[in-house]
Amino acid sequence: MATSIFREYFKGYEILGEIGRGNARVLKARHLVSNNLVAIKHFAFNTDADTLRRFQRESEIMKSIQHDHIVKIVDVHLDAELPYIVMQLIEGGDVRRLLKERGTLEVDTVIQLAQHMTDALDAIHAKGVVHRDIKPENIMYRRMPNGELHFLLTDFGIAKLREQTNTVTGSSMLTYEYASPEQFSQARTVSTPTDYYSLGIVLYECLTGKVPFAYNDEDLLWHINRVIECPIPEPALPADRYLPPSLLQLLHGLTAKQAVHRLSDTAHVRQLLQQAALENAQSRFRKPATANKTKKLTQVFNKPVAVPKAVAGKKKEVVFTILGVLLFSAFMMGMWAVFPNKPGRPNEEEQAAATVLPVDSVSVAQASHRTHVAQGKPLITPVVNAAPHPNVIAAVQTPAQRDAGVTLQNGMYYDDFSDDADSIWETGKDENSIFKFDHGKYVIKGLTDSLTYHSTVKFDLDIQKNFSISASATQWGNEPDEAYGINFCGNTDIDAYYVYYITASGYYAIGSITNGDWQPIVNWTHTSNIRPDNEMNTLSIEKRNNSIFFYINDKVENVLPFTGGYGNCFGLRVDGAQTVAFDQLIVKGSR
Repeated sequence: MATSIFREYFKGYEILGEIGRGNARVLKARHLVSNNLVAIKHFAFNTDADTLRRFQRESEIMKSIQHDHIVKIVDVHLDAELPYIVMQLIEGGDVRRLLKERGTLEVDTVIQLAQHMTDALDAIHAKGVVHRDIKPENIMYRRMPNGELHFLLTDFGIAKLREQTNTVTGSSMLTYEYASPEQFSQARTVSTPTDYYSLGIVLYECLTGKVPFAYNDEDLLWHINRVIECPIPEPALPADRYLPPSLLQLLHGLTAKQAVHRLSDTAHVRQLLQQAALENAQSRFRKPATANKTKKLTQVFNKPVAVPKAVAGKKKEVVFTILGVLLFSAFMMGMWAVFPNKPGRPNEEEQAAATVLPVDSVSVAQASHRTHVAQGKPLITPVVNAAPHPNVIAAVQTPAQRDAGVTLQNGMYYDDFSDDADSIWETGKDENSIFKFDHGKYVIKGLTDSLTYHSTVKFDLDIQKNFSISASATQWGNEPDEAYGINFCGNTDIDAYYVYYITASGYYAIGSITNGDWQPIVNWTHTSNIRPDNEMNTLSIEKRNNSIFFYINDKVENVLPFTGGYGNCFGLRVDGAQTVAFDQLIVKGSR
């Protein structure tokens, strides 16, 4: 159709040229009254009047939505000789164009695209609109002054109109590569999860350069069967790309076959995207292991989160050192499941002969500053300086004793703290703290607000291999914001630890302490997985391959890259004037 006669069909607009065409033709135009540049998309629908009226109503709803990540619909004319929609003009292009130019998109760009599209889907779903045709061609972009890409969703409800006017096997309008399983089997009853499935396929293609299931014109039924039955292939990124674990988890959730099991909760999607962005940012700062382990933040997480303004506190150090005798033997077979419930005690026949093993120092040190979240919540950022107590004589140990640590029987150390006589954990009391065993619990009681108290032990495991540590504890005290948690991958000789903290008020944090300097890695973050008040919480850490997973009550809170650690010391930690009773501790790993 010649451009010169378009004015007969699109009254009030001057057609300036063609932008593109696919299932619809897109024209660049100027509104003759306002002089605004717009895009006109016209269709050749062959459908009944009732269907057109329903789509007209849905399009009118879209006209009412004002959103940064949705292409604004200016006008709708489905009753014209050439049905058309007038939209905001986006000069940049669409994601299909980006993929043609680049092959794949950078991971941070994919995360940003997912964040923008999640916001857009949240807005249209709140209005009762299901898009039904999420694909690269329907995601526009424009480049911002800072160089970042701003993505916008377009073409709302077009797929619904197509599905209502065509059967699956007879339609060439449905974009099969991005269609959800239910669009093939229950096209008239699909709901919001279908948009999240299609978004997952788009993200998969942006990361890998191809869709999970390519469509061949001659094999439609085979394609439908694969979409409905076959699992999505694991995404294979270019060799120089890092796939954040949380982004992989998101892809699995978005592409679940059954809509009822699919990840379509906006808050959960956003949480995984935030974690993926953090993991991706930290991956850029991963450095090779170095012999100088005193260098700060060169091993596990590398990129610290910005530290809020701190308040200085009074310094004080107390360190206890003691030799302990350990009696335990092979028991609890089959316990390698992730962070199990409290197992039973071994019987006497299972216990091995006593072995003298070194015990690392139990340190009491002052927190040098506290941080605050926007709500005014006090957050503790402790500083530890492990100096020997003047009244303690260090025991003479052989190099083998100092380097080995507590042996893992059958790959595991388990302690329910009921046999305090033979425990590796120190007990004692001074003016600042009490460390004791009480009715099957290991109790650490702080008597001074500004101090941090911890008990840390070296274990004979290889932290380069997979390992896990889990501690169950109950907090008492008047300050629900006081923190407690686990030291892990530490080295007591150089006073370097990683710490996983929680508070009874529902916050968690991950940080690094090196030579008395606290660096937050994940700043204090609220979570609903922490049980309040005096209920028991289980805090767990699991290293799997190159990732480390952080759990609270068996639910994943965060996933971060893992490339090493300070050492193989693990322990229990309490902040401030509170009492924490540790109910059990489990360490699993390989030598």
